[in-house]
Amino acid sequence: GIQLIDRNDELCILYEKSNMQQAVLKKGEVAIREKEEEIRMMDLQVAELVRDIEVTRRKLPTIPELEQQIVTLQSQLAEERALAEKLSGELEAPENSKRWRKLEGKDPEPEDLAAKLQVLEERLNDKKEQLLEKDLVLEEVTNLANRLRTQALEGRE
Repeated sequence: GIQLIDRNDELCILYEKSNMQQAVLKKGEVAIREKEEEIRMMDLQVAELVRDIEVTRRKLPTIPELEQQIVTLQSQLAEERALAEKLSGELEAPENSKRWRKLEGKDPEPEDLAAKLQVLEERLNDKKEQLLEKDLVLEEVTNLANRLRTQALEGRE
C-alpha cells in the first residue's frame, strides 16, 4: 500500500512537471510565432527599401541634366528681368518720344478760362436755387400728404 501511495505521489509530481513543460512549450511557440511575424514584417521593409534604392539609382543619371536645366532657366530668368527693367525704364523716361504725343489745338487764354468759370459758377448757383425750391415743394407736399393721411385715418375711426 505504501508503495502505491509513493508511486501515486511520484505520478502527481511527474504530471505537474509535464504540465509546466507544456506551458513553457506553449509560451515558446507563441514567442517563436511573434518573432516569425516580426521577421516577415522586417523582410517586407527590406524589400521596400531595396525598391526605394533602385528608384533612386534610376533617377541618379538625370540629376546632372536637371541641374543644367536649372542653370539654363535661371539665366533665362535673369535675361527676362533685365529686359523688363529696360522696358520699364524706357516707358518711364520723359525724353522718350514714343511715350508721349503732341496734342493739337491751343490752350485757352486765362481770360477765357475765367469767363467760362464764371458762367459755370452761375449755372451751379442756379441749379442750387432750383434744388432748394424743389426741396421746399417736396417738404410742403409731404406735409400735406401726412395731414391727409391722418385725416383719412381719423375719418375711418
